[in-house]
Amino acid sequence: MWSSQHIALNHITQQHMLKYITFFILSHLQIELHVHLDGAVRVETILDVAKRRGIALSACTVEDMTQICVIHQPATLTEFLGKFAEYMHVIAGDREAIKRIAYEFVEDKAKEGVIYVEVRYSPHLLANTDVEPIPWNQKE
Repeated sequence: MWSSQHIALNHITQQHMLKYITFFILSHLQIELHVHLDGAVRVETILDVAKRRGIALSACTVEDMTQICVIHQPATLTEFLGKFAEYMHVIAGDREAIKRIAYEFVEDKAKEGVIYVEVRYSPHLLANTDVEPIPWNQKE
């Protein structure tokens, strides 16, 4: 037979366990409130799309392209944004590439334990026609 003392102790233990489980879950799951899609592209995808579209890049391997796209020391905003010019011309205007990037973005966030993300993109920067000026020095 359960005593009232045992029931109270069991209730406290359950509350403690619930708090621990909640803390554990919340400390391992993430929320990201401001992520730019065009800044979260897999380097492998850049290389694949460039190859498919016949676009030459400054690098041919993931390692080399990563070195080109990464800021290695503190930099100005202009230097940071300049990194986008290394690859945006590869994906801009390519609907299949943009779909792939969006899909891979969600995959990556799920693997990282992100349960909620607010992703942003600029239709103007991902377009390549009927936009003035044409971004990324692309051809129409």
